[in-house]
Amino acid sequence: MIEKNEKIENYIKLMEKIDTVVYSNEFFSLNEINKIQKAKINYSLKGLNEDSEKKVIAFYPKDFPEEYLNFPVKYFKIIKKSKFIKLEHKHYLGNILSLGIKREIMGDLVVKDEMCYGIIMENMFSFLEENLTKINSSPVEILEIEENEIPKSEFQVLNITLSSLRIDSLVAELTNLSRNLSVQHIDLGNVQINYEVEREKDRKIEIGDVIIIKKYGKFKIEEENGLTKKNKNKLIVKKYV
Repeated sequence: MIEKNEKIENYIKLMEKIDTVVYSNEFFSLNEINKIQKAKINYSLKGLNEDSEKKVIAFYPKDFPEEYLNFPVKYFKIIKKSKFIKLEHKHYLGNILSLGIKREIMGDLVVKDEMCYGIIMENMFSFLEENLTKINSSPVEILEIEENEIPKSEFQVLNITLSSLRIDSLVAELTNLSRNLSVQHIDLGNVQINYEVEREKDRKIEIGDVIIIKKYGKFKIEEENGLTKKNKNKLIVKKYV
């Protein structure tokens, strides 16, 4: 099996060889994408929305106009027909994958107002549309939609204070766990910084970092807000909801 990093390198080599835009035929996580940011190449990303974790990559030559990019993806929404059955993210994802669709050819899913929104490689959309007719016991309908119909990410704004800008201090504050339990949570690999598992409890957090804490949610360090009278750090944190 070809590793993700090797696949990305192959896309870059192909783009350089044919000297025109090359699109990945699958979605990559931001953790994988972060590893190519130091490469001196032009690339653009397309996901469900700006805050989505999984994205298709377009590699293109220096002189290629970015506005001409046409990503091979389709946006869709799944409409639940039964008013008496409640469906969650896990139900949509599980039923889609049970069709034999590989996880890497579909991006993020967002459930809002009793509907599920998603993005998939365009060559698989018809298969999804024809075969996903029911989720749990509810009939469903799949419609292709435009990118601007995808709901934006919603956040809960948190104002927190930390005695230290270490990840263990942040985890303790966001989860209301003791410092010892927070360290255990980190040791177990349940905490990610910018989509990479972080096991160093003294890792310093920075503005712009995305923090994922298993069972507690996804957060973004938005900005510093000065110090308290006791010299504690005041931060504004956004929690994805």
